[in-house]
Amino acid sequence: MRAVPAILSVFCLSAVLLTGCSQGASAGSTPSEGSTLAAVEEETSEPAMENWTESAFYERPVTEVISDLELLSFEVADAYYDGSEEYGYSYFYITLTGELNQPLVEGASEYLQISLTIDHPVFTSDSEQTLEALDPATIVTGVDAMMYHPEVDPSEWEGLAQQAIDAFGLEPMTSSSTDVSPFDENRMLGNYTGPSTFNGQEAEYMIIISSSREGGDLPEPDKPLFIDVSLFFIAATE
Repeated sequence: MRAVPAILSVFCLSAVLLTGCSQGASAGSTPSEGSTLAAVEEETSEPAMENWTESAFYERPVTEVISDLELLSFEVADAYYDGSEEYGYSYFYITLTGELNQPLVEGASEYLQISLTIDHPVFTSDSEQTLEALDPATIVTGVDAMMYHPEVDPSEWEGLAQQAIDAFGLEPMTSSSTDVSPFDENRMLGNYTGPSTFNGQEAEYMIIISSSREGGDLPEPDKPLFIDVSLFFIAATE
């Protein structure tokens, strides 16, 4: 991954280390003491988990997930709440972006977008529905990873989906459809699914491939075909 500036704070030093620092370094400190401190600081900047392509990476509080993604050179690009008491839905969305050293799918963009979804989020403040106000114990209910690819014939889309399945370590595809979009007769839509799990619950992954609409703000204009890999979605239980 290329270095990308982080937005959220990374891990702080342990209480023991902070206590030691508050006493001040003595004039007679040995080089080994300084080396130990540097080693501890370096250790705190390492992600606890690196397997961000796997569902297991997201089976923990979202604050830990975001912190590790930032240490892996992703950055938070957007975070917002969307809900309606009238219609009974409530979601919080977090988008992170980054660039890979090597594309996950041959010919795809190095640019990658990760979207985290939280169904019926809980906040620590009655007046704020922000990322900072999310309950620290919050766990995501859905994860999508989106990349972009040059236009290819729709007959090749299932092959691209299979590459994504291999890259994310997903189960074999059980359903495949490449047809005219039911939402736009001028666009083709590829839909490829299979079984997945999250925190012990059965789920389904879904890979959607289609051309971005004309005039869209694409990260790479020469790659208008998007490949959206939804690792899972688990509806929250109220």
